[in-house]
Amino acid sequence: MSKNLTARSLAFLISAVALSACGSSTALSPSPLSKVSVAATTGSASIVGVPWIDKPATIPTTTVATIALSATCKPANLKVGTAIFGSAIPKKVWTIPIADSGSQPCSLPGYLPDITAIDPNGNRVALSNSPVIRPDPTVVFQPGVAVNFQILFAAHCDSAGLVQPSKYYSSVKLTLPRGTLDLSNLSLKLCGDSIISGFMPVPPPTPAPGTVESLTANVVIPKTVKAGSLLHYQVVLENQSDKAVDLQPCPVYQEGIAALGGPIQTSSQILELNCTTVHLIKPHQKITYEMVIPVPSETGPAKFSWQVEPEGPYAGAGLAVGQ
Repeated sequence: MSKNLTARSLAFLISAVALSACGSSTALSPSPLSKVSVAATTGSASIVGVPWIDKPATIPTTTVATIALSATCKPANLKVGTAIFGSAIPKKVWTIPIADSGSQPCSLPGYLPDITAIDPNGNRVALSNSPVIRPDPTVVFQPGVAVNFQILFAAHCDSAGLVQPSKYYSSVKLTLPRGTLDLSNLSLKLCGDSIISGFMPVPPPTPAPGTVESLTANVVIPKTVKAGSLLHYQVVLENQSDKAVDLQPCPVYQEGIAALGGPIQTSSQILELNCTTVHLIKPHQKITYEMVIPVPSETGPAKFSWQVEPEGPYAGAGLAVGQ
């Protein structure tokens, strides 16, 4: 099974590469995993070895109340912060915090903005822009709270990783529904005129104790995996609160691997947690679940993500995919 990753689970992978850019998604089907026995009883502070089950699922609709959209943001009410440059192999990324400087919330609808800049010849041109996330999320700005806008581009201009970007673009401007936002302090060094951009999803409010969303997740996973194999790993869910977490209805999780060594290749699954073995996670209890995911056939660096959907605990890790 190969599924599109959600906006939140993409957020981790975006730090390395935008999955919605060029590349393919390879459908892989895992073979059944032999079941392992639970190594502790449900009365223990820790339960390990909860068997993996191959039970495909769909992401449930969130029960969180929808935030009423406020007036569309005016560029004059948006304050651009200091851009932060970073590497996100095989991409480079600029992260620009943008905050509402007004006294009332405002919003920007989900859309792909036009981005213009002064090219090496001194002309203002439109850059070839692709979205970080599909569909582009609607962004709600709260007064004084920054939302990150990211621009990603190629780190090298050749497959050998030797040719550096050399075309300079300055006086970058972001076209919004009600005008233009000036990012004049930002300059881009590109191979051509292609970028990937978008606002990052705003983290949800702190979940209430006793809910699935309040659990924390950690992964126990090899650093090196074999291309085209089945990756066996573990996810540890922990209830750090004083309230028990009922696993009914049974949570749905999404797992994904993005191979970054060549043309971007992804493998992802949406499955139901094993709620037959464990029905309840008691206060301060840890549950270790056995997990399985097919590994893409592309070798090289990769990124892994795991999340209870739609707004549950999340964990991620870097991988090396070898022969």
